Amino acid sequence: MITFRKRKPTTILFLGLYLLCMNGFAQNLDSLENVLNGSDLSSEEFLTVCDDLSWNYLDDDFGKSIKYAVRGIERAKSDQNLLMEARLYRNLGVAYYMNSQMDTAQLFLNKSLEKAILLKDEQLEAAVYGAIGNVHNVSGNYQEALTYYLKALPVFEKHNNKERIRSLLGNIATLYYSLINLSQAERYYSELEKESIEANDLYNIGRAYEGFSRIALKRKDFKSSLEYSEKAAEIFHKGGYKASEAIAIQGIAMVYYLDYNNYPKAKEYALKALDLTREIGYDTQIAGSLNILSNIYFNEKDYINCLKSAREAIEADTTDANVTSNLYANMVRAGIFLNHHQETLRYFDKYRKLIDTRSTAEFEQAMAELEKKYQTEKKELRIRTLEKEKKLNSIIFLVSTVGLFLFLLVLYLRNRTIKTNEELNKQKILQLEQENQLIAAQAVLNGETAERTRLARDLHDGLGGMLSAVKLNLFDMKQDVIIEEEDVLRFNRVMEMLDNSIGELRRVAHNMMPEALSRYGLKTALSDFCKNFRNVKFHYFGAEQRIEKKLEAVIYRAANELINNALRHAGASVVNVQLVCGTDLISLNVQDDGKGFDTAAETSGTGLNNIRTRVAAVNGTMNIHSSPGEGTEVDVEIKI
Repeated sequence: MITFRKRKPTTILFLGLYLLCMNGFAQNLDSLENVLNGSDLSSEEFLTVCDDLSWNYLDDDFGKSIKYAVRGIERAKSDQNLLMEARLYRNLGVAYYMNSQMDTAQLFLNKSLEKAILLKDEQLEAAVYGAIGNVHNVSGNYQEALTYYLKALPVFEKHNNKERIRSLLGNIATLYYSLINLSQAERYYSELEKESIEANDLYNIGRAYEGFSRIALKRKDFKSSLEYSEKAAEIFHKGGYKASEAIAIQGIAMVYYLDYNNYPKAKEYALKALDLTREIGYDTQIAGSLNILSNIYFNEKDYINCLKSAREAIEADTTDANVTSNLYANMVRAGIFLNHHQETLRYFDKYRKLIDTRSTAEFEQAMAELEKKYQTEKKELRIRTLEKEKKLNSIIFLVSTVGLFLFLLVLYLRNRTIKTNEELNKQKILQLEQENQLIAAQAVLNGETAERTRLARDLHDGLGGMLSAVKLNLFDMKQDVIIEEEDVLRFNRVMEMLDNSIGELRRVAHNMMPEALSRYGLKTALSDFCKNFRNVKFHYFGAEQRIEKKLEAVIYRAANELINNALRHAGASVVNVQLVCGTDLISLNVQDDGKGFDTAAETSGTGLNNIRTRVAAVNGTMNIHSSPGEGTEVDVEIKI
């Protein structure tokens, strides 16, 4: 705070106004802002006011809290006041935490912690640990949260900082409540109530009552829950703690909703809490109020507003895993009644994923182990302090032993490094060989595709055109020449053979490089190919899009080979071909009911190996699933 030295009259005026503001902060923050903007303050005084304004606006006005924290940080950097810079970064991190911007909060809290460690300010360091614990607590990382709380608690106990100890007691109680460990939560809330009453700390008394209310609600003791919520709301209202008051009002709404089924009354309090949270601007509390409203609307069978409130809450904040899971459940239930089938399935998948990621029992066990470890470490610290002199010789011996160990370790690491480098060199050589093989395969594939295209074009345009010309000339000759009756049959047979030759040539050219593949793409080419066989069914899923011609050729050749294998060698009666084209992946699945084979046994054929080589050349994968008498399924996947 301010140090008293000889000041000018303006400084004395500042001190009087400052002390006046401190006597009624909730009502006089505007006056303190005027002092900051209108007085000729020293750097220390300016930073102190910014610190108090940014901290005391945390519960009322997110924007102003950020504003004065940033303003103070800029001045602290300019004046190279590392302590105030650390404090103001802590305030900034807490503000973003209360607005559910956890990544940003963690960033600024880490900056504060770095400077607190540099200053060797234990209490500020412990305060930042507590704030980081809150970030993990709200995010559902309970083990990390308790770890940071237990880092902070011994420091505050060492300095007998009762205010910070009370704050941590409330945080740990909230953590155990989140884990549904109500007995542990109640124990810490009771300790918080006792300590707060002795210190006349109204905020933490209200916090303890709000905790008792939630525990009673879980135990279905609705009368006690309502009494504690009303007490907490009254205390927070008198103290001007709007965010906390909104949470207490949410508790009142929950009692009317769960116990009395008085949905109009519950809705009245829920809307009151929502208005209050929107006034403050903290997204977490907004989501909590909307969550209660969503529950009320569902029980009133107002499924449209139930779904609307749940969507708005999800958009506002998803940091509280308990609230988020309830919102997804409401969206699923409301969607069922509204016949929103696709949307309901999507919300159900999100709900199931959220539930799967939370393992409450494991977290609870880890929390208990961490707390036990903390208590044990406290006892060991006292023992080490009493026996410090006795251990001096042991430390000397230990240092010598460690020195010898380090020497041996250096020798070991040196030999290990040499071996590791040799292994890395071998791996690099192997990788280069694999890359060369891949490049060669790609070159062969590109050459084969180009040669097939050229041959198909030459056959169709060259030889095909010549045969067509021969047919036309023979037809013209027939018109001008009188042919004996016995020769007419031979002439017609020649014309028929010529037609068959032209057809066969076109079929060969088409198989080498289908015109449909070049002109219309993979879907059309495969569909046309499959239509040639009555027992081959083609299915396509995905967007209508063209991909790289090389990839289209690889997929088409793979499908061609697999279908021919199924029909000619496996004796399949039904072949299903499925092509799925996504945004970044194309997948081919060919399944038949043929005789199958043992995939572990060596085969004399080269067809499957050729497909595997082609697919590998374009960084794709091929998997074969088959067994004798059970048919065959082949999956080919290539990243686009």
